Amino acid sequence: MAYRLTSGFPWRPLVLGPLTVTLFAIALYFYNDQQVEPGLILLGFAFAVPMTWIVLAARDAESAESPLRQFVPRLTAVLVLGSAFLGFMMRARNPRISLIEAGFMIFYAAAGALASRSFSGKPKRPTLTAVSGGNQRRRQKREAKLGK
Repeated sequence: MAYRLTSGFPWRPLVLGPLTVTLFAIALYFYNDQQVEPGLILLGFAFAVPMTWIVLAARDAESAESPLRQFVPRLTAVLVLGSAFLGFMMRARNPRISLIEAGFMIFYAAAGALASRSFSGKPKRPTLTAVSGGNQRRRQKREAKLGK
């Protein structure tokens, strides 16, 4: 059985949010300082932190019908396509950047698959049915209205 924090302390937004912003700011600093490789590596890690956040949130979701389930494939697709585009555009300038971006593409895809897979193990919400007698045909409804 996995250990869960039950204190109610919102550690994810307080730790992972500023970490993402800090990594993004440092990445922009390095990239603007003409140090492309460290800047893009930090940018990849800045996007990897929210993916880790989503995997943790998916593990803690109580239902398979969570709104997060629809968000995971979209975010994964955007990050994978963004890394592919960046790797493709930088391949002539520096082939190592393409390899770095390929590594991040693999990480993003694996994290997205892990988050999606964790939803398949969750129970679905029960399907509620009316207690009024089930489905009625039109004739039965009309007869009930008329009092027959």
